[in-house]
Amino acid sequence: MLFKRSDVPAEAAKAGMSEWYGRLSEQDKVRASRYSSGADASSAAAFALSFMRKANDEANYGISSNIGECAIRTTDGMERFEILEELIAADFGRSEYDLCLERCEEGLAMIPDLLGKLKASNGGVIPERLRCRNTKINVLVGVRFDYDAGDAALEEFHRMGILSSEDLNFRKQSLRVYRLQRSFDGVFAVKLKE
Repeated sequence: MLFKRSDVPAEAAKAGMSEWYGRLSEQDKVRASRYSSGADASSAAAFALSFMRKANDEANYGISSNIGECAIRTTDGMERFEILEELIAADFGRSEYDLCLERCEEGLAMIPDLLGKLKASNGGVIPERLRCRNTKINVLVGVRFDYDAGDAALEEFHRMGILSSEDLNFRKQSLRVYRLQRSFDGVFAVKLKE
């Protein structure tokens, strides 16, 4: 279907995202118009990032993933990392756990080069919200129940400098409690069946 340039939300057009918008279904165009409103149109990456944040906040993960996939092809450095972080949220929300873990690994591989910038943007400390770190644990432990892999990932994060010693101990303790709780729940479920 052909579209007129005037049909494209002003922010999307200004950011150079008209072609992307033109490929959307009519239903997605309605969503896109909503998330485009007030989005940062200074560049395609900035537009995609602000769009994705709004969409993810409202659990519209499909449209968030759609624009993220388009925008990430032309980014690198911190922009790519930030878009990856939003794609991780969208993948997790859509229950695309394998893809989510792949993106977590890509984000974690970028951390050594970006750690200084991440800390600088967060008052000199490790950000609490690092989706590549936090969501990897959520998938390994909360979805796959692979406690050993979760424990190993926490150790890796500590070695990378993205998890403090205090946080490492707290999270490892939480994993032990969670694992025990799951074991007790399993025993209790068996007792009820008898």
